[in-house]
Amino acid sequence: MLDIARRDAEQNRVRNVTFLEADAQTYSFEPASFDALYSRFGVMFFADPVAAFNNLLGALKPKLGRLAFVCWRPLRENPWMLIPVRAAMQHLPPQEPPDPLAPGPYAFADAERVKRLLTQAGFSKIAATPHDQEVEMGRLDDAVEQCTRVGPLGRLLLEYPDAVAWVTETLRNTLAEHISDGVVRMDSAVWIFTARRA
Repeated sequence: MLDIARRDAEQNRVRNVTFLEADAQTYSFEPASFDALYSRFGVMFFADPVAAFNNLLGALKPKLGRLAFVCWRPLRENPWMLIPVRAAMQHLPPQEPPDPLAPGPYAFADAERVKRLLTQAGFSKIAATPHDQEVEMGRLDDAVEQCTRVGPLGRLLLEYPDAVAWVTETLRNTLAEHISDGVVRMDSAVWIFTARRA
């Protein structure tokens, strides 16, 4: 992704940008040097959210620095991921419920917990806004491939490779029920969080 970003910046003659791969939890950012921080579905994977957010807080300018990020609401509110998992479970053994606080896609589904984490990290003026949006998953073949390679179902199938063929057939039939204008469409639900450095 960074290679593509660098190429796009070069092709568009964008010079005032730097690309960096680093661990946000431990990287030594230049203190008080950034106006804003934005994450799209990334912060839920922090091993130690308070430490990570505190490290990022230190990189933001006092009184001016702003944080914004998007994270998933609970799986039950995200049919575009829940429906494929339910379809697949017809062919898989019963699963233990995942730890809701462990790093992963839904670790920040509880908005009140996230507000506490951000407060502990030193952020202020914290707000969480729910946002619902229809997801276009592409044509049926693309949607099936996406569901079996990424997200909760993709991870689950890594443990049960012998079930992939059965799951794929069931998934195809299930997703076909959600085709509109030639593409698979389902609802999604996220939180949009904002906060500031005091």
